Amino acid sequence: MFQLSGFAPPDTSPEVAGAIGVGIGIVVGTLLGRFVPKHASLGVKNRLPPYKYQPGQTPALPSPNFGKNVHVYNPSELKSSYNLMISTVTPRPIALVSSRSKKSGVDNVSPFSYFGAVAHDPPMLAIGFCRNGRQARLQKDSLQNILERNEFCVNIMSEWYLEAANHSCGMWKPDVDEFVQSGMTKGTCVEVDAPRVKEAAVSYECKVEHVYPVTDDNGNPTTEIVIARVIRVHVDQEVLADHSDHESPVVDSSKLKPVGRLGGNTYCTIGEKIDMDRPSV
Repeated sequence: MFQLSGFAPPDTSPEVAGAIGVGIGIVVGTLLGRFVPKHASLGVKNRLPPYKYQPGQTPALPSPNFGKNVHVYNPSELKSSYNLMISTVTPRPIALVSSRSKKSGVDNVSPFSYFGAVAHDPPMLAIGFCRNGRQARLQKDSLQNILERNEFCVNIMSEWYLEAANHSCGMWKPDVDEFVQSGMTKGTCVEVDAPRVKEAAVSYECKVEHVYPVTDDNGNPTTEIVIARVIRVHVDQEVLADHSDHESPVVDSSKLKPVGRLGGNTYCTIGEKIDMDRPSV
């Protein structure tokens, strides 16, 4: 419903003003009905195609030219696949990894978006740690700490502390504590010798299960993929779903407000959600 005001002269009677308002409303409603698609809502982007999907039906394309000019890239021939990968595999969840150096005892925290949950029985996480620089190819401080101790913590980034978490991704020296630089607060883990982020509503205590080295076409090391087993999960009461129970806990994403990563320096929130039932087979 739209409320329109300011169109009638100040000395107009309430009855006449009301009639004018109704008339304007009818005209505007007619125009909107003619020019705004029925499946669209003002102020809300279209969530689904403007048709009722039927099983086996070919999906509608976003434009008449879609699919007529498809570029095929060979990663081995590109100067870099970095921008292509981070702008297409989106949105990506972010692992805010916190760890502790075994040699110096200095704590480290930094975000990594080559990250995902890969199993639940047992719960397993995978993180890709790309090396610094095309020439030196040095391992990240977080990875060095993880390889030294074989344990670390993963914290889920949420909207309320995004700026602080992003600040921790600077190229700080190994002897710099990013908790101090960012202002994030250290919490205590139960089983692993690493801090967790107290601002995080969800944190995973992790033990390393496998480390897979990745090399480029010339055999140079570029990335280490760490597969880790989750041995403890910290969840703040504030983000638990209303129907959650102790034996089968569930987190409400609208309360967690997780942040994802897009291309470039762009983050994203979950925005609008769409529920779809699985097909009955």
